[in-house]
Amino acid sequence: MQTFSRRQLLKNTTISAALFSLPMPLWAAVRDKLIVPPLIEVRRGRPIVLTMQEVNYELDGKHDVTAWGFNGNYLGPTIKIKSTNFAKLNYHNNLPQSIALSIQGLQASGELFGGAARVLKEGETWAPIVPIEQAAATCWYRSSILANSAYQTYRGLIGMWLVEDEQSIQANIPHKYGIDDIPLILQDMSFNSNGLQLFKQNQPNFVGNRLLVNGVEAPYLNVVRGWVRLRLLNASLARAYDLRLDNEQNMLLIAKDLGFLPKAKSIQSVILAPGERVEVLINMSEVDSVSLIDGKKRGVLDKIKNIFSGGDDLLDNTVIELRAEGEATVFSKTLNLTFDTDAPEMLAQPIAQIREFNIDVTNGLINQRRFDPRRIDVVVRKGTVERWILNANLPVGFTIQGAKFVVESQDDHIYQADELAWKDTVWVKGKTHILVRFDQVSSNNYPFLFGVSNLMLADMGCIGVMVVQ
Repeated sequence: MQTFSRRQLLKNTTISAALFSLPMPLWAAVRDKLIVPPLIEVRRGRPIVLTMQEVNYELDGKHDVTAWGFNGNYLGPTIKIKSTNFAKLNYHNNLPQSIALSIQGLQASGELFGGAARVLKEGETWAPIVPIEQAAATCWYRSSILANSAYQTYRGLIGMWLVEDEQSIQANIPHKYGIDDIPLILQDMSFNSNGLQLFKQNQPNFVGNRLLVNGVEAPYLNVVRGWVRLRLLNASLARAYDLRLDNEQNMLLIAKDLGFLPKAKSIQSVILAPGERVEVLINMSEVDSVSLIDGKKRGVLDKIKNIFSGGDDLLDNTVIELRAEGEATVFSKTLNLTFDTDAPEMLAQPIAQIREFNIDVTNGLINQRRFDPRRIDVVVRKGTVERWILNANLPVGFTIQGAKFVVESQDDHIYQADELAWKDTVWVKGKTHILVRFDQVSSNNYPFLFGVSNLMLADMGCIGVMVVQ
């Protein structure tokens, strides 16, 4: 008969307790279904009502807690609007804090953009009418109030904003929202034993150990047996993701933040900085199930080990499990692989000015300076193109409001024309050159901001003020 020492018994008991305490999504058989945010498809004259309010929601999948969201839901609805239309926005702040919202990627003037200069106190509203004049893009809206955007975004003030144009509508790619065109909002969080969000303010970094996608941890979704389009948004405060499929199958990258690539690119993985977006196609024709994951594939023992590590690793690195059902769709045979975009033309544009920005991630500084709302850091002329050289002492995301750019080079890699797409956010790891085009005006009263996309660092002042004249 086998006997156990007191130490072995305690060890086995601890492991058993850990197993029972594991989040249920760690066991694939009990995954929850993905929640697809409601869609507001804008027709001519239809207002976009976004009411910010407290909501009750089971963030950890077990405890009903108070979070933030829009229109009675955790997170916001997905807004879909066609280029050349007008967005009749109606913001209502029913939260106990002052709020400022921005639509990252929106190409509009500083006065209409919103952002930190448009603060809504509790009970206030703002109703701008914004002309949409840009190519198809996956944008997103979030809190952008100075010094508190990380906390408010973390609580749930997030939503996707999709711009469509004639090319994206007519292209032979998946476009049925929630069926084969899936929005995925990634957030890492930490919870206490009661399921409440844990958050530490006034620090340069925050990463949680639980990964939520559209507010659900490690969900599954039944999808068509054919090509599936994933629109991925990194809405985490500081964490970057290294995304890949667990069966080592390739994906097709078709778009980045603000537009299509000239042609689809076959990739095994993609790094997504905070605030960055990509669109990928996954072929589900010949597989019954596949999971999108962050980092390397794990076994159950790896997941248990993370319980005891106490580090910053995610307990479950599964983003979503896709389960194919039904017969193969038309997209399994034919697919758009090339797109019209003027992004490659940037390589031949005259450069009006070269600027260099050195980002001190450790101390939250840009060119040894911290944000000052009374100081204009960059003044540019509308319609010009500039080369910005970005350096960072540690890897970090960088973003610009009201403008767009292409990545010219990163470290030793020089991007070719067929790799270029319009962007507003980039992962800076080593020296990065971007070519920035300024087509929207801003002013001293309603400027654009630029700087790190790590919202913790941004709240500490690792941002700058930009006026476009």
